[in-house]
Amino acid sequence: MTHDLSHEALFSDATLKLGEIHGAILKSAHLMDKLRWITVKKEFGSTYERTEFGKQVGQDEIHWWIFRNETDADELLKITKEALEAAQTLKVESENLKNNEPESYEALLVSLKEFANRHNAEIEALHKYVMLLQNRHPMAPRMLFTYRIWGSTRMADRTMQLDEEQTEKWNPDTIRALAETALGVQQRNYPVYLRKHQEVGFEIYERLDPETTPPDYQIVPPEKTVVRRTAHAVYDNCAVYFSEIRDSIRNIKLDVERFIEERELYDSDDFWRTFITKASKLKTAEPQLWDFKETLSVWHTKSDPERRKAKVTFAEDVASFANTRGGILVVGVNDHREIVGIGDGRELEHRLKIATDVLASFLEYDREIVSFRQIEIGERRDKICLVIVVSQACLAVGVSDGEGRFSYPVRRETGIERVSRSDTPVSKMFLKSDNRDFLKELKQFVRDN
Repeated sequence: MTHDLSHEALFSDATLKLGEIHGAILKSAHLMDKLRWITVKKEFGSTYERTEFGKQVGQDEIHWWIFRNETDADELLKITKEALEAAQTLKVESENLKNNEPESYEALLVSLKEFANRHNAEIEALHKYVMLLQNRHPMAPRMLFTYRIWGSTRMADRTMQLDEEQTEKWNPDTIRALAETALGVQQRNYPVYLRKHQEVGFEIYERLDPETTPPDYQIVPPEKTVVRRTAHAVYDNCAVYFSEIRDSIRNIKLDVERFIEERELYDSDDFWRTFITKASKLKTAEPQLWDFKETLSVWHTKSDPERRKAKVTFAEDVASFANTRGGILVVGVNDHREIVGIGDGRELEHRLKIATDVLASFLEYDREIVSFRQIEIGERRDKICLVIVVSQACLAVGVSDGEGRFSYPVRRETGIERVSRSDTPVSKMFLKSDNRDFLKELKQFVRDN
């Protein structure tokens, strides 16, 4: 007969708070996934496809939130650092649980409750962090439950089937089940104890001799063996949970720090002035991360087919950065590396609108990867250069020729090369999000020159 699985010995204010934490995380995941995918019927069955929102999120929920939605990165960094300290403690202490050897299933549950009670302050700090994220946006806690960190198997182990009514207002039984899931007492809505009980029973069955075993023989797994295996699995589950939460928070911290660094560089006119001045004095050809142009031919060509060709050329210049490592196109520097500017007033406004419209019409990509910076430069700040900042895209960026054909340009040492979609750089296979990591290299260039 299997053990009575009443888990009353497990619950306390601290363990139930873990249930609330995991509930907020799963609710966020449930909401995002509902908006992220749509079922599309096919000739044989159906499949899931990304919605427009799903395309915006891409494969990296952490990057999506921090780089596209967070409105106060400095505050987020502060509270994330505080939560990381708590998560680190919980991660280390949960691993120490593996040294326990409970004599009974109830003793196993009591040890988990005592662990939570001892670290109530850290659990409270984690709870505060998750609630702060939830108050920012219902989908923000999803950053703590991503494929990037957890992987598909561990995510599935911690997922519970929750209906709309449950996620609107948690009832006590659901909070308890969520606490059991967080602490590793159950996986995939099934108690670990029962799984180990069946496992041991099956091993006994496998060893039986069918010729000598009575037909009415009852298999009774030894309780100590079941408890020992259950404890091993549960403690391991518990340690994994806090390890993945810690790693998630650490990744949030790293992305926020990267966002702040990139923001400070991007917003700094002094940085761009210094970069343009130093880069224009280089005697060698422009490297892959930047390119100078005196002007854009699309601003001067008036009639087709030359005008359409100029639009495609401009779009390919931009896409070649996106399909390689990202980079910048600086307009307003001539072939002699003299800063000549691109005009001002209404002329400049008109030119910026043309450039924006061309990229919107000819670049094929689901997310915004291009932004413009107008930099006043020169001894009297009497020239304006246009800096077109292009993110490295995590998927291939295509360029339409306006007649239904597409090219996929990449930047080589010898110039721009058009390749097939599948031949864009192999490094993209490992990218989960668009990024401007190249800005660090521009910063290093400024420091070194």
